[in-house]
Amino acid sequence: MDNFSKKVRVFDAFPKVAPEHSVRSSRGGLSSVFTILFGLFILWVQIGGFLGGYIDRQFSVNRDIHSSLDINIDMIVAMPCDTLTTNVMDLTSDNFLANEVLNFEGVDFFVPPYFNINNENNHHSSSNLDEALEGSLRAEYAIKGQHINVDAPACHIFGSIPVNQVKGEFFVAPKGAVFPQRRRIPESSFNLSHAIFEFSYGEFYPFMDNPLDFTAKVTSEKNQVYNYYAKVVPTLYEKIGLVIDTYQYALTEIHHPARGRGSAPPGIFFSYSFEPIKLSIREKRISFFQFVSRIATILSGLFIVAGYFYRLYEKLLVVLFGKRYVDKDREKKEGGILDHVVPIKKDF
Repeated sequence: MDNFSKKVRVFDAFPKVAPEHSVRSSRGGLSSVFTILFGLFILWVQIGGFLGGYIDRQFSVNRDIHSSLDINIDMIVAMPCDTLTTNVMDLTSDNFLANEVLNFEGVDFFVPPYFNINNENNHHSSSNLDEALEGSLRAEYAIKGQHINVDAPACHIFGSIPVNQVKGEFFVAPKGAVFPQRRRIPESSFNLSHAIFEFSYGEFYPFMDNPLDFTAKVTSEKNQVYNYYAKVVPTLYEKIGLVIDTYQYALTEIHHPARGRGSAPPGIFFSYSFEPIKLSIREKRISFFQFVSRIATILSGLFIVAGYFYRLYEKLLVVLFGKRYVDKDREKKEGGILDHVVPIKKDF
């Protein structure tokens, strides 16, 4: 019983290495330094990630119900303003005469050198959170329905059109090409080359990037048809209490000459449909307790793995160069069995 009690008193669930069996070496010290430096680097990265947060992207069913929104337009068409007609048609069979709210200003046709000319825009990437916040300055067109210098060689069309939030189409076409009109423009005068400075949905953010912004199409065909198909997705950007509720869209383009009667008439057509989902892009930050537990897990795992790698390295050195090479730079500590030499007494 006394022997059992003595064993219980000296029992250690976490046995320690006796001092006489621990040694120091230059390789061990170097590995410890590298492990500590790497651990400090990981700690610095994790602290930066905790303070900076992370971007969370979530798709959800759009539960917000909006009956209308604006289409924001700023473009130049290479035809005089008085030869063009604009209109909006949607799924509800509602026609909206866009020329009542849009502005038409006669100018000379030009395409700025930084524009994307005659290239498809299918690979446009949407704005990230920081870019959206940088361009989140709301604006409105100060004038509506203004017509100036309408007989100039080209027409600058700009403004916002309120439309129903259903599938629809906005178009710009020569007079008489889509609907029978009192004045019909001869085909020899058609020129549907155009440059788009702005085309967006929802509230007008002039500095936010959109697929059709700063693009142009230049053609020598008289009966050209330009079709732009947009799938519009409501998008919510949120960072540190700042919320931007806007729309972004994916774009598909089809361009071809008009093929005669029964086919699509010449013009520039912007078709749009709204997706029943909503994209939320938010900046989030994990809790402090999650951060502490993550740091503890990563650092403890790092030291365990570093120990395994060091022992593997030592064994590899033994195999390649022998035990004598490995032991030559190790410190030998006193206290081992061979260090305690008992002197022999001789009786004479």
